[in-house]
Amino acid sequence: MVTKETFGSQLKKIREIKGFTVRQTAMQGHISPAYLSQIENGNKNIPKVETLYKIASGLRISNDDILNLAGITKNKSAETPSAHIDLGEQLENTDILLSFEGKDLSPKYRQAILSVLKTLPDAKND
Repeated sequence: MVTKETFGSQLKKIREIKGFTVRQTAMQGHISPAYLSQIENGNKNIPKVETLYKIASGLRISNDDILNLAGITKNKSAETPSAHIDLGEQLENTDILLSFEGKDLSPKYRQAILSVLKTLPDAKND
């Protein structure tokens, strides 16, 4: 079972690994920095799903990842490690927040990456 303390410490660890401040993360997620700090320090209960999604947005992680951290869902990738993920679909899906080295990928960069990928030889012909 995930406690508010373990959940908070996991959030803080992710935020620090990504090099984000509490203020940056909270602003990106449209929540109060004080509220996020209280969650990270285990002084608030695990938030409702809507707020978890805001935190996920601020941390630039998926909604599935935040739900998994909160103990709400199982990590599907652990059950099916060979799951196929289409990179092109991920790059074209604007609902997915993608970043590289802590910086968001703009639509322009997403299209540039797609263009480069389309020039690569087909893996089936190798």
